[in-house]
Amino acid sequence: MGSDANAAFEYTFSSRASNQDRPNARENPLFPPKSQARAEATEYHSPLSDNLTDGTSAVTVFQSPFLTLPTADHGTTPTAQASVFTAFQKLQGNIQHSLADQVTPLRLAGHLSVLAVASVILIMSQVKMPALNISMNAFKSTQAISETGQRTTAKAGVVNPSEEDPSLQRSVIANTVTSGSPPQAAVATGPRQDIQQYTVHSGDTVLAIAAQYGLNPETILWANSAIEQDPDKLSIGDQLNILPVNGVLHVVKPGDTLLSLADKYKVSLSDITGYKGNNLDSTAAALSVGEQLIIPGGTKVFVQPQYANVATTSDAPDNASKGAGSFSWPTSGEISQKYWAGHPAVDISSWTGNPVKAADSGYVALASSGGSWNTGYGNYIIIDHGNGFTTLYAHLSSVFVKPGENVTRGEQIGLVGNTGHSTGPHLHFEIRFQGVQRNPATYLP
Repeated sequence: MGSDANAAFEYTFSSRASNQDRPNARENPLFPPKSQARAEATEYHSPLSDNLTDGTSAVTVFQSPFLTLPTADHGTTPTAQASVFTAFQKLQGNIQHSLADQVTPLRLAGHLSVLAVASVILIMSQVKMPALNISMNAFKSTQAISETGQRTTAKAGVVNPSEEDPSLQRSVIANTVTSGSPPQAAVATGPRQDIQQYTVHSGDTVLAIAAQYGLNPETILWANSAIEQDPDKLSIGDQLNILPVNGVLHVVKPGDTLLSLADKYKVSLSDITGYKGNNLDSTAAALSVGEQLIIPGGTKVFVQPQYANVATTSDAPDNASKGAGSFSWPTSGEISQKYWAGHPAVDISSWTGNPVKAADSGYVALASSGGSWNTGYGNYIIIDHGNGFTTLYAHLSSVFVKPGENVTRGEQIGLVGNTGHSTGPHLHFEIRFQGVQRNPATYLP
């Protein structure tokens, strides 16, 4: 019976051991899998296995090769032996799980490193890097281009390595000439020396033309005799002389000498002869009548335009209004020409028909509405403010008041126009004190 029991148990456990799958690769090699342990336990024969007839439990036959369980002869019960074997298996499983859990810190470290890199990128994207102003002049080659299209060094004693070593030759060399004539070096023209011609357009003023060429407005006047005494005589289509420098354009008359011209325009002889545009070899050079000379830095005595001294013609009424000495803008628009020596007023560019209002209270001293020349003003109005100030409104298209009439500040007195000497619709506005033109900019808000 004992042999039958052994045979039965050996068949059962041997069969189970032979049918087990291959060990999982993830199991720890230090501890054999359960199937292997069971198989080895099956093959183990205790010295007591031949004595099963004595009543010894069959459990003592299947002892683990890693742990020899005490037998009943040592006083240990079969239940205690089974408990120890179960505890051993649990210990083996816990060790395997513990080793497998070591992957978690590695994953955590990987996640933290990704977050650190992302944080650095985010911070760097918010940091404004300083601009690097690197001059490309430092990288320019000192090489020149020869007529054959090959590069040659401009500095003596420097050898072009590409000429000595064929391996350094480029297939295409930038900025070289492959055919045709060699490029010509640019010639610096420098400041112009000649007199240019300018055609007056609608809306032009002497001040604006001078600013366009970088000149003083007096230079425009002193180069053009037609408007020299009155810049408001500027008309559309006029041809103006534009000097290359500030100064005076002089047309030689009989008896003129270089010395007399230098004294007249307050310059030195060398200023005149040294200017290349005059083509004078020396201070003793002869002058030809009708010849034009540019006098760099020359000045002339400015003559106030005569029409600006128009006097008040109407007597003050008994109940004449008086102004407060505080002025307002007479119309809306843009300043097309400011106050300067040749233009003792401001020009306000606007459109024909834009209302014109009294800048301060007073009475109408003069009102001209015939549309005639009127010394270049066209239709204009003069208001006496009874306190030493008078204001003038010129180039009007319509006049709504008459001499002797009282007006209040802000009251409409006419419309913007283009009468008289004018290159476009605008209001010519003057402020005078004791008959002398003042700069309106110092009185207007």
